[in-house]
Amino acid sequence: MKGTKEGLVFEHLLQPGRIGQITTKNRIRFAPQITNMCDPETGEVTEREINYLVEKAKGGAGIVTAQGGYVQPLGKGYPRQMAMDRDENIPGLRRLATAIKDHGAMAMCQIMHVGRLAHPKYAGLDEMPVGPTAMEPMIPRFEPCREISREEIREIVRLHGEAARRGKEAGFEAVDICGINGYFIHSFLCAWSNKRTDEYGGSVENRARVCLEIIEAVRAAVGPDYPILLRLNATDLKNGGSPEEEYTRIALMCQEAGVDALSATVGMYESDLPAITSDIKPGHWLYLAENWKKAGVKVPIMMAYRMSRAEVAEKAIAEGIIDFWEMMRPLMADPYIPRKLEEGRPEDIALCVACNYGCFVPAESAQACTMNPRFGKEGDESLLIKPAPVKRKVLVAGGGPAGMEAARVAALRGHEVTLYEKGDRLGGQLNLLATTPNWEEWADVAKYFVTQVKKAGVKVVLGREVTAELVEREGPDRVIIATGPVLDVPDVPGVHGKNVVSVFDVLAEKADVGRRVAVWGGRHFAVYTADKLAARGKEVTLLTDLPKWGRGISPTIIIGYKIRFRMIGLNALRNAELERITDTGVVVTHKGEEKAFDVDTVVIATVRRNRGLAERLGVEKDFIAGDCRAPRRVFSAVHEGYDAGLKA
Repeated sequence: MKGTKEGLVFEHLLQPGRIGQITTKNRIRFAPQITNMCDPETGEVTEREINYLVEKAKGGAGIVTAQGGYVQPLGKGYPRQMAMDRDENIPGLRRLATAIKDHGAMAMCQIMHVGRLAHPKYAGLDEMPVGPTAMEPMIPRFEPCREISREEIREIVRLHGEAARRGKEAGFEAVDICGINGYFIHSFLCAWSNKRTDEYGGSVENRARVCLEIIEAVRAAVGPDYPILLRLNATDLKNGGSPEEEYTRIALMCQEAGVDALSATVGMYESDLPAITSDIKPGHWLYLAENWKKAGVKVPIMMAYRMSRAEVAEKAIAEGIIDFWEMMRPLMADPYIPRKLEEGRPEDIALCVACNYGCFVPAESAQACTMNPRFGKEGDESLLIKPAPVKRKVLVAGGGPAGMEAARVAALRGHEVTLYEKGDRLGGQLNLLATTPNWEEWADVAKYFVTQVKKAGVKVVLGREVTAELVEREGPDRVIIATGPVLDVPDVPGVHGKNVVSVFDVLAEKADVGRRVAVWGGRHFAVYTADKLAARGKEVTLLTDLPKWGRGISPTIIIGYKIRFRMIGLNALRNAELERITDTGVVVTHKGEEKAFDVDTVVIATVRRNRGLAERLGVEKDFIAGDCRAPRRVFSAVHEGYDAGLKA
């Protein structure tokens, strides 16, 4: 049976699906994603955009959706967003649709107007964004918006229909209407952002009017048999937002209006709680889709938002909760998930753990992915893993993510690779991170790398630290150093006292920690450790000399930590200077005054680069990977490991 491996069966995911009159080869859709890869001046499709989406089709997704195309310049929200506002866009759109279909996927376009969240300057306009109600932005990078007039609403409704027509003429086989995230349609649906008193505000029927008029305009433009999908919020996660029951009613209204499928989404830019972070377990939001089903939604429902596990999606489809597995971030991490499921090798899937580093970036920045160094560079042949013209003997020091990735890539190129790890297992810092609250999935990432190293034919030596003497004895042609960071011990009195412990020992369960704890450090290691200790009932104070704690953690994740720390009473002091550690606690200087904290244990959670071995061996920078080069994130470790493996 297709999709079977070690007791896991994915027959429901891999069976054909249907949206309107179109049959899809499986139940997997790549969701629309603003990639910032189109021409910044014209919004025209670029080869980079085509290569990116074709990779998803090559990977086996049944549906590949292009990024949201703006229907008018005033609705543009990103510098390199795709344009669908002019007939001149059609040839480029046709090239994209054709390329997707040529690789076996259904090609779907998305039409969108970002409304009050627009950046008119990206379209060369000196105008204010528009929304249902004039309002100031909660988030600094957005601008104040003005209240849109009825005439302007009617024009934007018409423009949605025109954009859909262009998509159909370009050869896309279906259209996705964007009704989420605080953008134009959703800002009318959401009671928090819609304070109008005319026919477009007030009751749920009035607030849904714009959405229903757009569906009507799109249907008139594309004809009765062309599939229309609507992405619709199922919950706002916002105090003052529309209740979930209202979105269920709106879903039924949209079904009645003639949409052929619905995508249930979660939250908005101004949500009070995060929706796609590691503390949200895979499948958590499925209850929203289930509510729609129970209320009478008959058209296919698809869902993304922490649907990162194939087994979760398979179960949800089997139980009738959803009809399609929708993904963006998981397919950013591994575009070949569908093919790997079909070939019965789910253990080869590179996992998205919702670290949100690289995919959540400012509008002006290019996206990236921790697990996929080729993300956005699919057309760059220099990044492909190809057989090496000269086979070498390669020695890799360090079995963390950087070392394992370097070893994997080098071995796949045909080199003879030996990976040394001084500990008793591979994984490095991934094993430590996985012991902290809400980051358990890092253990699965470690397992993935261990599996890939084994499959690539890497020789692994555990319990052996690499030294200059070992390297001389083994005589490799290439050495890659990925030995991780070392503890950065502050030069203050008392730092070597019995009440002082290392962050590595705390995370590895090798240190005794008292009831009252001070954690010195402000980067991700320190924050994760403080959270772990607090979860175990310790009274924790986080102290750092940094102006902000949490460096190395995605801002979307920091929001959750701030909420949690506030709830549990975990104190965090920034801009502090460590003065001394005593038998009874720690003393810092803050704003010119000394402050003493009575604690039982002080955890040193500052780390620094570890280049000693690399310097002794004269290893070039390109072959120094991860935190031994400089303490940063798993993202840097994986990317530098990949690069080192390619160059080995």
